Amino acid sequence: MNTQRDTAYSPMSTVAAGWALSVTFVVLFVICLLLALIFPNWGTAQGWVAWIALFSSAPITSVQVWIEGIVFSIAFGWVSGVVFTTAYNYLIQSKVK
Repeated sequence: MNTQRDTAYSPMSTVAAGWALSVTFVVLFVICLLLALIFPNWGTAQGWVAWIALFSSAPITSVQVWIEGIVFSIAFGWVSGVVFTTAYNYLIQSKVK
């Protein structure tokens, strides 16, 4: 049985956060790219293209945009995971003291 004392100050796993954020960024990238390709004339398509441009400068219809987008989504996920868990674990540890 978990009690508040057992879970209140447990450190976050950097590996779990890195993979979770990487998967999240890849899924969001793929959804945005597919929607931008399927519905290019929607008003919101410019927002999707802006999201895609964060990960690749290749033309939206090229294979290169898929490769760069997925690779950079994974890289950004890991960078975000490391930064987030480092800050989180530092802050909860300082609260315990």
